[in-house]
Amino acid sequence: SNIRALETTATFSPDSTNGGSWIINSPSLTSYKFWPGTLGRTANHAMVIANLIDGQGINRGIHNFLVPIRSMKDHKFLPGVTTGDVGPKIGYNLMDNGFAKFDKVEIPRRNMLMRFVSVDEQGIYKKKSVSDASTKVAYITMMQV
Repeated sequence: SNIRALETTATFSPDSTNGGSWIINSPSLTSYKFWPGTLGRTANHAMVIANLIDGQGINRGIHNFLVPIRSMKDHKFLPGVTTGDVGPKIGYNLMDNGFAKFDKVEIPRRNMLMRFVSVDEQGIYKKKSVSDASTKVAYITMMQV
């Protein structure tokens, strides 16, 4: 993955009655997420890595967000979400590897993983006091999800 060229954004929006929200957006074809397992037909949620834009409009770098992609009631796509299967592959064809596009998908503020940093209801970004080793742990989710 080319993290430096990551185009997907998560922009803080104070307009929610639940303490703010994030707007997840994939602005171009190169920003779509390709090859996540079970995304094509099965998954209801996705762990999305995006550039966080806080309430002051500052890009705080990559962070992880839990994004619902299908309804838990009828398994239909939620507004702004487009996914599909990438088709036949050499080998493991039973896995429905997919792609995802997010077109201004709104998620609750609490859907950001906030172990090492937090964003409050006003969109203020705060780093938590952790050791230098702990700050590198956030990147491991890119390899395990």
